[in-house]
Formats: sequence, structure tokens, C-alpha cells
Amino acid sequence: MRNTFKILFYLKKNAPLKNGRIPVMARVTLCGQRVQLSTHLNVEQDAWCPAAGQVAGRGRAAEETNRQLADIRYRLEQCYRTLFLSGVPVTPTMVKEAYLGISQARNRIVEFFRRHNEEFRRMVGVSRSMATYNKYRCVCQHLERYIAQTYRRDDLAFSQLDKAFVTGFHAYIVQKCSHKKNTAWVYMIALKHVLMLARSKGYLTSDPFAGYKLHSEFVNRNYLSEEEITRIMQLELPAGGWQLVRDAFLFSCFTGLSYVDLCGLTRRHIQQEGSHAWIGLTRRKTGTEVCVRLFAVPLAILERYLPAGNDDPIFRLPGNGWCNKRLEQITAAAGISKRVTFHTARHTFATTITLSQGVAIETISKLLGHKNIRTTQIYAVITHSTLDGEMNRLSERIDTLYPQAAVAELRK
Repeated sequence: MRNTFKILFYLKKNAPLKNGRIPVMARVTLCGQRVQLSTHLNVEQDAWCPAAGQVAGRGRAAEETNRQLADIRYRLEQCYRTLFLSGVPVTPTMVKEAYLGISQARNRIVEFFRRHNEEFRRMVGVSRSMATYNKYRCVCQHLERYIAQTYRRDDLAFSQLDKAFVTGFHAYIVQKCSHKKNTAWVYMIALKHVLMLARSKGYLTSDPFAGYKLHSEFVNRNYLSEEEITRIMQLELPAGGWQLVRDAFLFSCFTGLSYVDLCGLTRRHIQQEGSHAWIGLTRRKTGTEVCVRLFAVPLAILERYLPAGNDDPIFRLPGNGWCNKRLEQITAAAGISKRVTFHTARHTFATTITLSQGVAIETISKLLGHKNIRTTQIYAVITHSTLDGEMNRLSERIDTLYPQAAVAELRK
């Protein structure tokens, strides 16, 4: 397709200066895409000629302004020619950044990914989570190593990204990095998001993921049975870190709170309504409101750890990895062979504590703070005790509809 490169100067009439003069803007258009930039010039509105894109008249001030506009046009055209002759697909944003002296390293995937992560890091604790930041950081590191090993380069221009690049990176994180299918799926979704951002800014002219299907794999979520919960509760543990991790884990089993929300739990989140205590907070991950009633077990744990200050954390937990290692030792001591992490507590709350006791899936979704009930359905598997109970109730109804006399006829 033929390139249609154009430069237009126009007045920004909706933003007049205090002295009444109007700023002059430049618009760069290329193949239907366009971008604006300031010329840092301003004129009297009546002196501007829109058709010519310059100041009318032959006064000294008009001639000087028109000379500066011609210089800007020339430099923009030079930037476009330089980029065009380099052989890379050119966008208006690239022309603008070249004119402004912004490094062309911005047009490379690893450099762009790093800047994305830096911006994301500044929002951690405000509207972003540290766990998500760590995910993007990990994907960026894998991307650097993949490009170094496959292309023998430290970075790649966006123009070099295609479906083969996407396919190769996917194979790399599965085969070379030994990540499981769902981990690779999460990483590829993160890469796709960053490339979509790059495309929205004009760095990418096509979508390397077009036609590339990403699928997750269903995984059975571990959860603890009533008997296993009891074994952990009755386990004698040394005071200190062991007891803290066990008690915080059990608290999560009976409330459904995630590790990060448990770490941020304070006295202010505990509310008393009549004779009952409730937890009311906003989930860090989804921003949804959660309200969970405290039963006897979590209340007993709460009494042991409740701090004096309203803003002090109730559970001063170490890192999630350290807690999971302690949980492995605790569950092994309790004779539990299945793999248990802190997140297993949320699965346990969704199954053993709520679903198995007849709580509706819609209610469980609210208690867990999910935005979509389909997320809850992943957690809420049908336990054997639930299935057995449902079948017993169904058997009673069926036996009523078809009495033994009718069954006896069939046996003749």
C-alpha cells in the first residue's frame, strides 16, 4: 500500500492563551493514522490562514512564524524519510518521537516491556498488586532470555514480531523453562496484553497473536476435608511461626480470605452487629466488597492475635513462599499427603465449609469476592459427601413416587 504522508498545521482554538493568542499544532498523518504535537508557536486567530496552514501577511512577525513552521515541516519530513529508508514499517508516533529526539529503543519489545513494568510498579499498592507486577517482571525476563538465545540479540524491533515469534516464545517457556500449561497460558496472556498496549500507541502495525489460540487446562483444586481440618486443629505445634501459619491458614479456611487480604486484616475490618462479628473489607485483587460472618473457630483464633492498635495487622505473616513451606511440614505432621498451599484454604472454604453444607453457589461467590460466578464454579467442586447426601434425598423422593408394591411387580 502506498504511504500517504501529510503534515498539517492548525490552531488549537479550544485552548487559547491568557493573552488571547492561539497555539499552533502540527498533525502528522500516515496511511490513515495520525498524531498531534505542539509547535510551541502561537498567533492571533485573525492572522491565521487555514488553507495555507500559515500566518497571512508579509510583516516581520508573520514571516518569522512562517519560517519556523517551514523548519518544523522540513524536520518532520526528514524524520519520516530516515525511518522509511531504514526498512521498518513507519507510524505517525514513530515520526513524532524521532522529531522530539526520543530514542528509537522505545520501538523495541524488551525496552517497551521494561517501561511498562516500571509504570506498573509505581501503581502497586494503589490500583495494582505486587503479585501481578512480579508476573510481568518474570515474563519480561523470560522474553529477554528467549530473544538472546533464539535471535542472538538483546532486543527486537516491533516490526520483527510475527506469529513465529509468538509460537517460539510459547514453546520456549514450556520446553526450556519447564513451566506447566496453565503457567505458560498466564504468561502468554501477559505478553499479549503488553503487545496490545504497544499497538494502541502505534508501535505495532499488526497483531502477532491474530489467529493464535490460547487455552488453559482444567486442574482439580485441592481442598481439605472436615476430618483433615480437625487433624490440623488438634496438632501440637511449637509456639511462634509454626502456630502463626497454622492459625492463619485455619482462619482462611473458615473465612475464605486470600493470603494478601489476610496480611492486610486489621481491627478496623472487624465489625460487630448485634451478637455476631463480621469481617468487612475490599479484596485487594478484584476491588470487590467482602462481608463474612465469623464463627466459633475463627473467633477463637482472632482472640489470640487481636492487636491493640486499630491499624496494626492481626496476622504478621512472613512471605507467602515461607508460609507454604511451613504448611507442607504441618500437613505432613498431620498425616495429610496432598499438596497444600495457603490458597488451599480458599478452596476448602468454597467446598467443605460452604458448598458441602448446602450454601448456594451465588452466596459463595459473594463471600469469596468474585466478580464472575464462573470463577466460583472452578473452586466449588462437588464433594463425595455432598453427592451422597443429594442421592439419598433424591432416593427418598423417587421411592415415594414409585412405592414398593410397584417395584415388586417388576420382580415377578
